[in-house]
Formats: sequence, C-alpha cells, structure tokens
Amino acid sequence: MKRDNTGQNLIDEADPIFVLASCSFQVDEEEEVLSHFQQFKGPELKFSRLRKTAAGQKAVLAFLASAQVTSKTAAAFVIHKPFMVVTKYCDLVLEPSFRKAGLDFYKRGTNIATANILTTTMPVFLNPTTWSNFLSLFVRVVRERTPSLFNEWRRLAELIFAQLEHTERESADFFAPVFLMSDSSELFAGLGDDELDPLVPAYYVIVDHWGKSVADVYEVIADESKVLAKARGRLLALSEPNLKPVSAGYDRRKMDFPLKVSEIVAVDSTAYRQVQFADVLCGAIASVAKAQTKDALRSGTFAHDVLELCYSKGLIIGGLWPNHEVDPKDLETDIVPGSDDVNLPTYTAMILKGAPSTKNNSQ
Repeated sequence: MKRDNTGQNLIDEADPIFVLASCSFQVDEEEEVLSHFQQFKGPELKFSRLRKTAAGQKAVLAFLASAQVTSKTAAAFVIHKPFMVVTKYCDLVLEPSFRKAGLDFYKRGTNIATANILTTTMPVFLNPTTWSNFLSLFVRVVRERTPSLFNEWRRLAELIFAQLEHTERESADFFAPVFLMSDSSELFAGLGDDELDPLVPAYYVIVDHWGKSVADVYEVIADESKVLAKARGRLLALSEPNLKPVSAGYDRRKMDFPLKVSEIVAVDSTAYRQVQFADVLCGAIASVAKAQTKDALRSGTFAHDVLELCYSKGLIIGGLWPNHEVDPKDLETDIVPGSDDVNLPTYTAMILKGAPSTKNNSQ
C-alpha cells in the first residue's frame, strides 16, 4: 500500500490530489510485473523518476497494460483534497445540526449533495478568496484546536452569513451552525486525532475492498508513515474479531465489519517491490487527477493514456471528487434505508467508542 505524500496540505491549488494505491501480486506475477522495469537501475522504483523520461513513461504504461495488473490485483482511491475539506465541514459542523433537528444527514446522499452545492456555489456567491479563507481557517481550527482561532473562524462565519442573508438567504444557513455553537468545546469534543488526514477515509475503502475481494483476513504492508503509525490503533479497532458481522452504511456506501485486516506493517519501501509497484500506480493516477483539475487531459498525452488504462481495468475503485450532482438517482444514493440500517459514520464512531451493541458478546 502506498499513499501520496502531500496529504497534510489540503488547500493546495498546485497539488490538490491525494491517492492511496494498493496491489497484491503472487510471486510469479510479481516477477512478470518487474520485467517491465528491468532497464531502470537503483534501489527503488519511483514514479517521480519514471515520469521524467519517455522510456520511463513507456514502462509505466506497459506496467498498467500488463495482464497481471487487473481489478483483482490493484486498487486505488482518489481524493480531491479541497473537496474533502468541504465534506469534513459537512460532517463535523452541519451534520450535528441536522441530527438535532431529527434528520439523517446521510440518508439518500444528502451529505454528498450538500458538499457539491457548497463547492459549486460558494466561490460564486461569495468569491473564491473568501471561500478558500473560510475553509483554510476551518482546517487550522480542527488541527490547532485553540479557542482564539475558533472565535476568529466564527467571526468570519458571521460576516459571511450577514452577506448572504441579503443575497442568497437559503445559502446563508449553511454557516449558521458555526456561530450557533456555544463555544469551541462543542466542536473540539468530537474530533479525532487524524480528523483531516485523507489517508483515513481512503484506507477504510481500500481495506474493505480487499476484504471483499480475498474473503479472508490479510496483512497490510505499507510504506513507513507517521500518520499511519499514529492512526494504526484506530484503524485496527475496526478489524477486531469480536465485532459483530455487520454491513453498515446506506446504498452504495456500505462497508463490512469487522474489516479483515489482521495487522498493519510499516516497512522500508526499498525492500518491498509490491510497495514500489503501488507507488507507480499511485503516482500515475495522481498525475491523471491533477491534469484533470487543470483541464489538461488531452488525447495522446501520457496522462490520458494512463486514465484509459486505469478506467478500462477498473483500478480506481472510488474517490471523493466534486461534481454538480444533487439528485439521489444521479448520486446513486436513491435507496431508502431500512429500519435496521445505520449510516457509516455513526456506526464507525460506535465501534471506536466500544459500544456493546457492535460486539458479538453484546446482550
């Protein structure tokens, strides 16, 4: 498993993409995959080096086109980092206000539609700079967690609300929950240590994907990462064997618990070829996504060729990416949850808090 290394810088116009990529090859498959890179010497295969030459790009395309690289041996999750910040604002600020009103924010994709609406309209209703400043300050508030910074952010929310109240009244309500909080502790109390790291949501999706694919417990081998080391306990908590077997979530957004990861092993990538292959896949997909944000995907380019191969093989299994869709049918969330269904964020939080109802031995 390999992650992009820019995950902590979320509001970054120059590099707005995070990718978590993974692969699982048998020994003979690994040898075949490695054959595409025989001419490249050195201790480690790195996409950042391969992309710089025509020969390197050709090798990357041959790797992606090879019979060994399929939806059963490779998978990646793509995150548009600024959009992820909007989705976290929806989760951490707007969702509690919906819950207080007795509404399920995740039902039929309301959370996704709201994030799309905010991303599409706020740069227009405000201006790109004000909207970016609001999100940047939100990121700082969540990470630094000081009352003074929270108060600065709340004052900005009040100013935005006052501006929109006279021009776009319904849109103003998206900011009211900020200044209606009693104080900063109302927000800080529910925050996790890795609340804004894109590795966490990407990890959940990737490991759930592999669990369903291999149908057995497995070990994650990942490149060394401070974030992964810090989040390891929380991530493995969702794989505890004593968890009740449950498919939590709504519509297409379901996840099977317990996750099937037996261990997360951080390694030096120079010693593990498959981590290096994941780096190549990660870098290739990140370059495509970055080109897409700059409207630079042109037929005949390296990025376009990578995109065609990845999509034709189903290597990109999902992502957090903004669009203009708000209708549940278009969002593929048009399934009314059953009476026993629970939304994924709520159930995940229940597991992490040790709720007895999530365990096999609950009475």
